[in-house]
Amino acid sequence: MKITLSIDSKEYLEIDNSQLANIVLWLDDDNRYASFYAQLALHPASDVRMEVANKDSTPSEAIELLARDSSIEVVRCVASNDRALQRFDVSLIKEMINRDVSVAADIANNLSTISESDLGELIEMLLQHADPKVVEATRVFESKWDSEIQYHE
Repeated sequence: MKITLSIDSKEYLEIDNSQLANIVLWLDDDNRYASFYAQLALHPASDVRMEVANKDSTPSEAIELLARDSSIEVVRCVASNDRALQRFDVSLIKEMINRDVSVAADIANNLSTISESDLGELIEMLLQHADPKVVEATRVFESKWDSEIQYHE
């Protein structure tokens, strides 16, 4: 994928992958860039896809593609993206949890962003995880969540 920067369509400069990743990082997380981010979700450089995965304005189809990315770092960025997790159905989140312990830990640390209707099922799954870090993060969230529920009752 070739990316170029131009001035009045006359002067061109080719952008390398690390420069492109930096540009995506600096761009506003704004819906006017959504189609640009969707195209970059297919970029061969994982550094670029990681920056796209961090953007809330990346379209749902693209963020779902990134949730199944070959790079675990990209998937971890998706797992840390609050807006992405809010858009996913529980089956995709479970798929991500099963993918890698680091992704499961990121999701356990980000449970507050997931819809309440899915929380019980995900908490149960995370509490069964083999890695103590995932279980502990889930227990911390669960105790806070239980306290909030008791407070509102």
